[in-house]
Amino acid sequence: MASYNNIILLGNIGNVQVKTFQNGGKVVEAALATSKRWKDRNGELREETQWHNLIIGGNLADTAEKFVQKGDPLFVTGEMTYRKYQDRDGNNRSIPEVRVLTLQLLPKGQKEGTASNSTTGRPAAPAAPAGPAADPALVSAGLVDPQEGDGDLPF
Repeated sequence: MASYNNIILLGNIGNVQVKTFQNGGKVVEAALATSKRWKDRNGELREETQWHNLIIGGNLADTAEKFVQKGDPLFVTGEMTYRKYQDRDGNNRSIPEVRVLTLQLLPKGQKEGTASNSTTGRPAAPAAPAGPAADPALVSAGLVDPQEGDGDLPF
């Protein structure tokens, strides 16, 4: 049976830490906050924030090190992984992490999801994968029209 592991996140960056290895390679570890807002039964506005651990390696680590800063809005795609370790008491633990495969920096000074295209005034959206085989997760989220063969966003 085939399987598929893909995660799409749009949020604001928290802490960013760069780790450089003896062989010259580096990894950027960052936290990404995503929030949802709703009104409860009493009409009060509620908000819940989730923090996601990002692991950015390879060439993307260089980009992230140079351009990603705390508070920046960021769009990422990646795969969900679980890093396993033993705690001080010898108990097996795991930490959920998103291994980032693509990232897109969004305009600064605007809250997540409110970036706009300065020439049209319409919302700006992260770039979709090119070609007719658009990411199924983007299609199901309504970000890509599967009928358009070029992978462009429908707005």
